[in-house]
Amino acid sequence: MPTHSMYVYPWDLRDEGVAEIAARLRAAGIGAVSVASSYHAGKFLRPHGPTGKVYFPEDGTVYFRPQAERYGVLKPRQARMAEEFDEFGELARHAPDLGVVAWTVGLHNSRLGAAHPEFAVETAFGDRLINSLCPSQPEVRHFAKALCADAAAQPGVREVALEAPGWQAFRHGHHHEFELVDLPESVHFMLGTCFCDACLARAKTAGIDGVGLRQAARSDLDGFFGSGAAQVADPADPDWQAYHRLRADTVTGLAAEIREEMPADVSLAIIPTTQSPNDLCWIEGSDPAGLARAADRLEVPAYQNGVADLVADASRVRDRVGDDAAIGFILRPTYPNLTGAADVAEAVERLRALRPTSISFYNYGHMRLESLEWIAAALTAS
Repeated sequence: MPTHSMYVYPWDLRDEGVAEIAARLRAAGIGAVSVASSYHAGKFLRPHGPTGKVYFPEDGTVYFRPQAERYGVLKPRQARMAEEFDEFGELARHAPDLGVVAWTVGLHNSRLGAAHPEFAVETAFGDRLINSLCPSQPEVRHFAKALCADAAAQPGVREVALEAPGWQAFRHGHHHEFELVDLPESVHFMLGTCFCDACLARAKTAGIDGVGLRQAARSDLDGFFGSGAAQVADPADPDWQAYHRLRADTVTGLAAEIREEMPADVSLAIIPTTQSPNDLCWIEGSDPAGLARAADRLEVPAYQNGVADLVADASRVRDRVGDDAAIGFILRPTYPNLTGAADVAEAVERLRALRPTSISFYNYGHMRLESLEWIAAALTAS
């Protein structure tokens, strides 16, 4: 869907009005909206919210009426506000000229993880990380495929942008996430690595000693927590690299299965990571090149602070996936990434040199309205 899109929350569409927001976006040169169809909890500041400046969305809910027959054990829950406000229907009625992307958070779902911990990530110690569903689990894969097909069936949807197709990192902004021990990258990775029965079964089939890796991780982490001086297993070790490749194949395979089950006339974009920079996407099991082949395109966050670091990060993604891969970029035209019109204009100009399918902007409800003026100037200049 090669156009400029704005990421938008349904509560902003409801509170400010679809027609009003659509007019503002058109004036900024934006021709599409990426609206949250499945989302997690949060505490969001709304600089121009007309009914209040803070919003707490429901956890792990969808913003459409799901078709129950699509799902297995894991079932979506419709958000209460969606019972009264149909974002897709309202967009079709009041802004039919705008392209519509169903921005869909997949396996980051604390509500379902709490209700079904057997399908959540299992650490080397047996802890269940309920905020992260495991893509090795057959029921989780069923849920992800059904969710994307359901989102694709909503009125006017031309693309599904799937966020969180794999495992979440150990640190992921969970409610009051708290630690008083400094965690090196290797420890952070080990703590978020899944060793559930489905992951271990996949490892065994691939000839990988997953049980041995779990035991090694537990031993090394115990040593680290005891003194801080113990050597934690290096993720670059060949055995860990094999497990990492298996994880990447698991996520890429899921993306391919999702693409197969979606309608042919609705494209699939993958948001490969919530890590910054994108080099850390492997922590979530994402292989950008593989995902670009499995889906129709990638939608890559370019969230570094300052134009130079942002473009360098985006350039590394382009180099990794190759010249022929279809990728778009997401910019935050606001603090702390880009803090003025000149920054936004330079970022847009330099990203366009990387031949993106699109440049999108995050997020209407979070930014000041002056950011729309910066976007308009950047798109006009470029």
